[in-house]
Amino acid sequence: MLRLLRRRPAPPATPEDAALRRALAAHLDPAGGSPYWLERQRALGASLRDEVQTVADLARLGPFDRRALEARPLEEFVPRSLLARRRSELVLAETGGTSGPPVRTVFQPDELREAFGESFLRAGRARRFPGAGRWLFVGPSGPHVIGQAARLLARAHGALEPFTVDLDPRWARNQRGAAATLYREHVLTQALDVVRRERPDVLFVTPPLLEGLAAELTPDERGAVRGVHLGGLPVASPVLRLAARAFPAAVVLPGYGNSMVGMLPEVVPHPDAAHVDYFALRGRLVVDVVAEAEGTVDITRPVGAGERGRVLVHRLDESCLLPNLVERDEATCVVAPPEVEALGFARRGLRDPQPARALEAPREGLY
Repeated sequence: MLRLLRRRPAPPATPEDAALRRALAAHLDPAGGSPYWLERQRALGASLRDEVQTVADLARLGPFDRRALEARPLEEFVPRSLLARRRSELVLAETGGTSGPPVRTVFQPDELREAFGESFLRAGRARRFPGAGRWLFVGPSGPHVIGQAARLLARAHGALEPFTVDLDPRWARNQRGAAATLYREHVLTQALDVVRRERPDVLFVTPPLLEGLAAELTPDERGAVRGVHLGGLPVASPVLRLAARAFPAAVVLPGYGNSMVGMLPEVVPHPDAAHVDYFALRGRLVVDVVAEAEGTVDITRPVGAGERGRVLVHRLDESCLLPNLVERDEATCVVAPPEVEALGFARRGLRDPQPARALEAPREGLY
């Protein structure tokens, strides 16, 4: 049970604290809040709106229970008032089920644009990512929000909706040996047909599929690509160097994130692609690195710059409140250079995120 505090005046709000207060007001409204958070407040025996006024206060709630996300119906996490007002406008998203059963969430349209569009657009303008043109997206559509994000980004750049080659990461993860090879070839064959017939200016693909395309395309075909967005998996520095060599005319812009929370772009490339640094756009999403020792994550102890630990996420949306979400990845904490902060990104970010060694599963070369 939380120790009840006397009501204290709210401190000046940072963008993150303001988003937190809006989310708490929606989810804890007695008449129209979300069943999960109203139940959680009763169990804690305290007014969360009194106890939690800043992002720093969230650590007192402990890690978010992922088992609840896996076991309970989606609508228990959505404010009832929001469902009453905007049910038909909400965008449904599912995870790929990498570390357990698929988890579902929703975004309001403006939250989706903020989560997957605005951060990319700001980084893209800084990097001179190409605008209007033809896009090819090779990745999961269906319930996976990355397909909707690809359409959102193409339209935001003034492009036609992207050509798409669909893949099913859940099916692919169950394949081994010859079956995995055949499925990879099936996806690549379709992608190569689009590239050779439609000559896309921008490729939106996963790192393993970019490697496959680079091996099959001619120098002229690769030289016609002006932009590459890498998503779906963390990007290792050797892949970035390969992308730069194979697609010499392209701006290569990696992104990191997932269906539940949104995307963090690489805003400024590291010299010689030695590392990949990602930063969250300030406001509805807070991403940090916290200490981990012998498999135990301490969400109360952020690591210092240059130290490695587990990735911790707070999603602070009216549609879904997910504080203290311990991700499966570990990363090094990095401090943003001034030009990144000036674009509206957070000061603390992630360098070279990768699945924690104890949780890493075999990869099938697709997603």
